[in-house]
Amino acid sequence: QRPERGMAKRDRSLAEAMRQAALCYRRGEWLSAEGICQYVLEASPDHLEALHLLAEICFMQGRQAEALAAYDRVLALRPKDADAHYNRGVVLSTLGRHAAALESFDAGLALRPREAAALLNRGNALQALGRHAEAVQGFDAALAVEPQNADARYNRGNALHALGRDAEALASYERALALRPGHVEALLNRGKVLAALGRHAEAIESYDSALRHDPGRVDVHYNRGNALRALERDAEAMASYDRALALEPDHADAHWNRAWALLSLGDCERGWPEYEWRWKSTEWIPLPRRSSAARWLGDCDPAGRTIFLQAEQGAGDTLQFLRYVPLLAGRGANVVLELPRSLARLCAGYREWARLVLEDEPVPPHDLQCAMASLPLAFRTTLETIPARVPYLAADPALADAWKARLGPPAGARRVGLAWAGSPRQKSEPRRGIGLEPCLPLFEVPGLEWVSLQVGERAADLARLPAGAVKDVSAQLDDFAQTAALVANLDLVITTDTSVAHLAGAMGKPLWILLMHAADWRWLRGRDDSPWYPGARLFRQANPGDWAGVIARVKAQLVRSQ
Repeated sequence: QRPERGMAKRDRSLAEAMRQAALCYRRGEWLSAEGICQYVLEASPDHLEALHLLAEICFMQGRQAEALAAYDRVLALRPKDADAHYNRGVVLSTLGRHAAALESFDAGLALRPREAAALLNRGNALQALGRHAEAVQGFDAALAVEPQNADARYNRGNALHALGRDAEALASYERALALRPGHVEALLNRGKVLAALGRHAEAIESYDSALRHDPGRVDVHYNRGNALRALERDAEAMASYDRALALEPDHADAHWNRAWALLSLGDCERGWPEYEWRWKSTEWIPLPRRSSAARWLGDCDPAGRTIFLQAEQGAGDTLQFLRYVPLLAGRGANVVLELPRSLARLCAGYREWARLVLEDEPVPPHDLQCAMASLPLAFRTTLETIPARVPYLAADPALADAWKARLGPPAGARRVGLAWAGSPRQKSEPRRGIGLEPCLPLFEVPGLEWVSLQVGERAADLARLPAGAVKDVSAQLDDFAQTAALVANLDLVITTDTSVAHLAGAMGKPLWILLMHAADWRWLRGRDDSPWYPGARLFRQANPGDWAGVIARVKAQLVRSQ
């Protein structure tokens, strides 16, 4: 027998084997298909078809490293194999190696530029690398080849949403849904974008559509709850969170947002324990925890023990929960109180009940720890038992006298302080802060002298007002002791939901708070008073974004109280 005939016979045998391997693969008989591929590769180590199929089998079984090795062998033999470059990129993406995947997709596209799947996955790799603008371009390139590709439309929406271009993202999601009406991910993300645009009722409709296709989606139930809570439909939001938690009992974000709904409704008994889930929530970024001691949540007698109280959140939260420090000391605890430097001078009087330590100083030895916002749970606080005796903070008399001299005789019957924006680091600030422009009608009320309590970059808003309309003293407000001394010389404080509100409330100063729709849990729902601050009056948005209505009511009340 001549060698040529033997080789031809072998090749026919291997080709038949590969047909059988392909048949087994299509049937899902992966072990049989893999065994045949290995047989072929033993006979012919460079058999490209066997290497390709073996790589696919490994990929489908989650054996990504082996799949990658098989594609590398293919490309060593045939460097211009576009399919191998593309499939190698998919494997690398699955392994989270997105930069390497991008190189593979680019190599494949250099050989076959109009490959829609490769263009789509290239966009996905760019998106995973945080290169969102380039990802949009990548998805556009895929759509130029295949305009009806629902996944490209959907992923383009994700990239636009990441860029904050939510109106365009919404249009992309809707195009994807026109192509594939049951696209649950597109329905979910369409709902998220609608919520980001403040269109919460429509977001709920999108979530409901997603749940009709897939009732078991935890993330859809959870986001539906968030949209309901944004509409102040807290009881309904609770039902959505409960459904999410029935499916995933340890869903920390659902627990924490459920706490907000409960506390907004005044259900402290169930709300405070749920609020502890904040430590595991992906939505909350606390200050670094500085103690590994056992947590104290009121579950043992604190007498004779040293308890470290950590200021875990912003200055306003610390000011709100300072009221518990004397109570804890009154139970016989040795209290170590952590404070940000901005509160150090203001809270110096708390040395009567605690050892004070600043946020950047070493923590002294202690037996137990408790985060400041956990004190209401530790004291089993209800609406009726909130320790609301004010003032529990006072300005330094010498600083207050200095501010009295600095301000001079009042220019009107009443001197009113105003703050219109909080920290830009707060995720809710775009909805929570009012800005100065909507407040302009207040300055029309006669007989008032306006003093700015605004600090930070938004203090520059005053430059747009006529000289003298509002007294600007922001340069002197370098800590809360100075702000408290200024507040001590005011007749009224008007502010959005900022640390200034908590400061004025703790000082017992007459206080009007301008609240967004679906305001923070601590202001409850449907009330114009606050059990936390007896001197506070709340002015709420009737509808999301309706600051004009709030200011109209505040102006009318200023006129009536003249």
